Amino acid sequence: MRSSFILSALAAPAALAFPWLRPEGLEALMNHPEARRQIERRLNEHQEKTESQNSPRQLGTGLLSGVVDLVGGTLKAVVDPIFGLLPTNDAVKGLKRFPEKNYPFKAPGSTDQRGPCPGLNTLANHGYIPRTGIATVGQIVEGTQAVFNMGADLANLLSVGGAVDGGDIISTKMSIGGPDARVGVLNGALNSLLGTPSGIAGHGKFNEGDASATRLDFYLEGDNISFQPELFKQLHQQALAKGDGTYNVAAIKEHFKNRYAASKAANSQFYFNLPSAGVVMGAYYFIPGFFSNGTIGAGGIANEASIISFYGAKPARANAWRDPELTYTHVPERIPEQGWYRRATPMTIAEAVAGILDVYLYAMPPIGGAGADQSWVVGPVNIPNNPQALSCFFYNAIYANFPSELFNSVALVQTVVNFVSGRLAPGYKALGCKVDFPDASGTDRNAYEKWAKTYTGEAKMKAVGSGWYRKG
Repeated sequence: MRSSFILSALAAPAALAFPWLRPEGLEALMNHPEARRQIERRLNEHQEKTESQNSPRQLGTGLLSGVVDLVGGTLKAVVDPIFGLLPTNDAVKGLKRFPEKNYPFKAPGSTDQRGPCPGLNTLANHGYIPRTGIATVGQIVEGTQAVFNMGADLANLLSVGGAVDGGDIISTKMSIGGPDARVGVLNGALNSLLGTPSGIAGHGKFNEGDASATRLDFYLEGDNISFQPELFKQLHQQALAKGDGTYNVAAIKEHFKNRYAASKAANSQFYFNLPSAGVVMGAYYFIPGFFSNGTIGAGGIANEASIISFYGAKPARANAWRDPELTYTHVPERIPEQGWYRRATPMTIAEAVAGILDVYLYAMPPIGGAGADQSWVVGPVNIPNNPQALSCFFYNAIYANFPSELFNSVALVQTVVNFVSGRLAPGYKALGCKVDFPDASGTDRNAYEKWAKTYTGEAKMKAVGSGWYRKG
C-alpha cells in the first residue's frame, strides 16, 4: 500500500519537474530493489526529522510532502545511478542521446551478415556500418566511435585484428559474421584460389573465442554465432545476484568465471589463448562499459532495459526482470527505443585492458588450449599484469597471430605489416610500446615462430581447438 501511495504521489510533481518521467517508468523504478530501499530510507529519515521538530501534520500530508521534497533529492539520486533509462537532465548534460532519426532500425535481410558481437550487429541494424554486415576497417572505426564512443586506438586495434585474421587485408573489408563471397581480393573474385575469409566469427582468430557470454563454443555444435537464450538467462541471474538487478562489473565477472569452467568441461577442443582470449574477456567488460546508459562509474548503469535491447534478448514476460527463472528469445539487436545515452568519454585501450585484467584476475583462467592428446597446451607463460604492458602485448600479438605458413609469402606479410603498422602506430606511440616485429624480408620461418611464441605460446599451433591452426 505504501509503495502504491508513493507511486501515486510521485506522479503529479514528477510530471512537472521531470516531463520525461513516464508512469510506467516510475513503476519500474519502484520495483527496483535498490531504489525501494533508498526511497524508504530517505522517507523514514524525512519523517523522523519532521517528527523531531514537532511539526503539526494533517492526515496523509506528511508523507506526501516528504515525497514532494524528495523529487529533487532521492528521486534524482536513485534515477541517476540505478534506473539508467530515466536519467535526469543533470545526469545527461553533455551526453548524446540515441536513437537518431537518420539511423532508423531495420531488421537484417536474409543475405545480411550478423555475428557474435551484439555491438556490431546493432550498428549494422541501424546503418552506422553497412546493413549488409560487410564493412571496412574505417567504417567499423567510425561506427563504433559514433554510437559507443569507442576510442580510435581501441577501435583500430579490434577492427585491424579482425581484418588481419578474418577479412581481406587488401580491401580492408570483413564480414561481421561468417564467411561471405563478397569479401576477398577483387571483391571475392579470387576466393576460389585464395580461399574465402572467415569473417570475425572465424574460430580461434582475433575477435572470437570460447567461453563467450551468450554464444556456444564452435566445436560444441558448430555454431558460435547464434544467441543462446539459456546463456543470457545465466547472465541475468548473475545481474540479480551480484548487481542488484544491474549488469555491473561484478555480475559479468562471475558470469565469465562460470562460463569458462562450463565451457572447458564440455568442450574437448577448448581453446582460450591470447589474443582472442583477451578479446573474449574484453567483451564481458564491454557489457557495462559500452551498453550502460551513460558512462559506467559516473552515473551510467547497465540496467535490464539497456542490455536486453543491445543483445536482442526478448523476455518472455514484461516487467518480470526480478524473476531469476525469466526466459528469453532472440530478436534483432537495436538501440533502446525508450532512449539511451552513450558514454561521455571515449573508452581507450588503457581502460579496456584494465577491464580485461579485472576479469582475468577475478577468474584466473588458465591460458592455452586442449592438445590432440587432451593435454593442456600453454599459451604465454607470463601475462603482463598492468594495463600499459598488456596493451603493448596485444599490439604485438596481432602480428604474432599470423599463421606461420603465410610468413613464407613475403609479399603478403609485408602488405599486412605495412597496413597494420600504419593503422596502429598512434596507439603504439601513445602507450610507449616497443615495436619489434621481425622484418618480413630476410627472416626465415623458424625465426618468426620463435618470436611469435613469446606472444601466443605453444597453444597457437599445437592446441587442436583453434580453428585457424587446427591439425587435420
